Parts: sequence; structure tokens; C-alpha cells
Amino acid sequence: MWCIFKKPIHLLPKLRECRKSSILISRPPEVNFFQNEPSLSLEIEFKDLSKTYGDVIALRDFSGFIHKGDRICVLGHNGAGKSTLLSMLSTLTKPSSGELLFREGDSILTNKLEIRKRMAFLSHQAMMYPDLTALENLRFVARMTMQQTSETHLLALLEEVGIGDAAHRLFRTFSRGMQQKASLARALLSKPQLLLLDEPFSGLDYQGVDRLKSLFTQGETSWVLVTHHFSLGYELANQFWILKKGKLLHQFRKADISFETFLQIAQGAGERL
Repeated sequence: MWCIFKKPIHLLPKLRECRKSSILISRPPEVNFFQNEPSLSLEIEFKDLSKTYGDVIALRDFSGFIHKGDRICVLGHNGAGKSTLLSMLSTLTKPSSGELLFREGDSILTNKLEIRKRMAFLSHQAMMYPDLTALENLRFVARMTMQQTSETHLLALLEEVGIGDAAHRLFRTFSRGMQQKASLARALLSKPQLLLLDEPFSGLDYQGVDRLKSLFTQGETSWVLVTHHFSLGYELANQFWILKKGKLLHQFRKADISFETFLQIAQGAGERL
């Protein structure tokens, strides 16, 4: 499932159809929102990635891998290049230079649509239609992306992220935290192999944070998480990338570092380079 940015005129009939009908192609109800054991899993390799906007260097000479089961926390001050990195990994932004490869088994994927089917991007933008309810938004996305799903599954998904009782409320009436939960439901709809998460805890209360923590530790789904919450990042991730001025400053695995050392490095990153 991917992002829908605007409301094109040619989609309006489909939007109205989502409001009029609740009939979807049915399948047995399920509450597993991730592909726990896909036969093949999306992996990403990138080498010397750079992105410039005029004279501004947003990311420079960034290399790394994302393998099955990787849960990567990306840290850095504002302007460090974190969101730029996610945007390039999602194929929404083209690198200025460098190599970016998407692998599935022995195959290299080059079709952007095929790549996007395997991942989901939770960004600062909600990517939801304000004049549809939460349920209607999910129903519309399911139809537009030709996903076979049931009304029961959509309602269970909204319940899982914590807004089941607001399924029939218009999205524009939601608080910031409720909007974030609805956006997460949209992102999880396709059972992605890889999640790209840009500040997913923004606007959430403690209960909402706990729900997301539980979801992000299900199965073997890989994710890349951008956050300023050091303690949450350390708790959830199994490796860390710390960026400064578009450059990778530190990279290490959780097994190799204590929380105290991690905190010293993360907090002191702004004083280096």
C-alpha cells in the first residue's frame, strides 16, 4: 500500500462509492497485520547515496544494508538528513548520486510500483481524506490498490491501533494522535515487509505509544524508524544509525552497546564533526 497525496477529479466517483457501499471481497477474518514469514523478503542495499538541493547537501556518501529482521533507529539533529534518507528508500526521492538496490531473493526489483507494494511509509503527512471516515479511508485505499480484504479485517485493524470506536467518524474531526493512529492503520493495510517510520510517536499518549511498541515488535517485519525519543529507539531497535549534517556519524548494533553508552553517543553527536 502506498501514499495518496491529492484528491484527483477522476477518483471522486470511487470515493463516493466507498461511502455508499461497505461490500468488499471477503476472506476469513484475520488480525495478523504483518507478513511474519514471507517466502522472500525485501532487502535494500545502498552505496554512496547523496542528495543535494541546489547548494544544500542533504545526504552525502551514505552506504548501508537493510536485511530481513533489521529494526533500525535513525537519530540526528534537525537537518541531519533523516527524512531525506527515508524519502529515498521509499523511492519518492531520487538520489543525486550513488547506488540504491532493492532485492528480493536472487532478484533485483526495478519497478517502483512493485517495490512500493512491499513497503509502507508513515510520514509527517497523514495521507488520508478529511471528508471520509477512518473506515471509508481504509476501504478506499483497499479498493484503489486492489487488495482483497474484509470489512471485519479493516475494523480489526482500526481496533488494533486504538481507534476502533472512531471507525465511523470523519477523519477531519480527529485529534493529532488519532490521525497518527489512522495513518498507521493505512500503512499496515498491505501487511508490508518493510516499514519506513518518520516520527510515528508524534502526538500519541502513553497508551498509544504502548500500542505502537507492541505492533512494531510483531513478527519479523523490518523497519527504519526516525525518532528523537532515545529511550524508545533503544528499546525497540536492534541497530542504530546516527547522522550529522547528512553524513553517517555512528553505526552500531544494540548487542554491542549499553543504553548508557548509546545515550552518551546520541546526545553528544551534535558536538562532533
